Amino acid sequence: MIPIYAPYLTKKTMKYATDALRSGWISSHGKYKKMSEDLLCEQFDCAHALLVSNGTCATHLLAKALRFRHPNINRIIAPNNCYVAAWNSFLFDGYDWKIQLIDSDLKTWNADYSNIDADENTAFLIVPNLGNMINVFELKKLYPKSVFVEDNCEGFFGLYNNKRAGSESECISLSFFGNKDLTSGEGGAVLTSNLDIYEYIKKIHSQGQSKERYIHDEMGYNYRMTNIQAAILYGQLQDAEEIREKKCDIFETYRKELGNMSSVSLQQTNKSTHSNWMFGIRIHNSTGYKHAKSFFTNNRIETRPMFYPASAHSYLKDYRQVEIGNERNSSILNKECLLLPSYPGLTKEELEHIIAMVKKYIGSKN
Repeated sequence: MIPIYAPYLTKKTMKYATDALRSGWISSHGKYKKMSEDLLCEQFDCAHALLVSNGTCATHLLAKALRFRHPNINRIIAPNNCYVAAWNSFLFDGYDWKIQLIDSDLKTWNADYSNIDADENTAFLIVPNLGNMINVFELKKLYPKSVFVEDNCEGFFGLYNNKRAGSESECISLSFFGNKDLTSGEGGAVLTSNLDIYEYIKKIHSQGQSKERYIHDEMGYNYRMTNIQAAILYGQLQDAEEIREKKCDIFETYRKELGNMSSVSLQQTNKSTHSNWMFGIRIHNSTGYKHAKSFFTNNRIETRPMFYPASAHSYLKDYRQVEIGNERNSSILNKECLLLPSYPGLTKEELEHIIAMVKKYIGSKN
């Protein structure tokens, strides 16, 4: 079975992880945390990076930072079709803001952020689905009074305005889960150039401790990354360009072979550069994901559906601050889209097999 994703563990990754184990620094202290944070700041051209235990924790800290810096915010604009962690992170604390979920754009598969009535009390939660970047630089021109934060857990290598994600936002979250471009198994990070935000989230990610040990002046969390995870990440960050190039080659092959099929459409970028995290195709007039899944499983290929619209998750109906809104396009994308194996270690033979089976499946439906 060709898996939907597999981590690309380089020699450097293994070397640093082994070194961390042998050093005895296996918990939340150790040299690799600072080294990885410094590399993240360098690669994203930001002032501060904070490693945390996973991407959901990172996005939760995003919500906490937004509340800390902008207590006037009473409305969050967010996508209707994304992974649930983005919504959950903004619901954990029960803040008195309205979370308005907006429908998708059928070309980009991202939220359609056009024609929003936004003011200084509005914040935008930006989520690039599958790594298709949203140009925050352009959105800020449309909504100059509003605040922007980015859940960039799927967009590590993405660019907008020829810059890495977060260049136009107060802070962004990253994920290093096992299926992400770079991985530490579990793990995440928050990046910002705002010192106040950094000092605040650094405090609350570590139990809210004051400057005096064991004296806590604010309720916090244990969101700390271990040194072993940071050592794995450090190797991944050092080999990031190698990983990026492998992903680009795979995506270019997919686009060349599948992009001109009459019944298929691919994600379109909008003044941005795709992160090339997960490759998806939209099969027009598809009978649905379950039928496609059965075919590809029988042909030794693991797949995934596109994210479901918010109404598919019954628990969201219990939150009065969530306004689900229109879901027409999100429902179409969920029904007709199929995600294909996209990991850096895909061999030429595996890629050719996947493409052949996609063409066979689509041909059988015409």
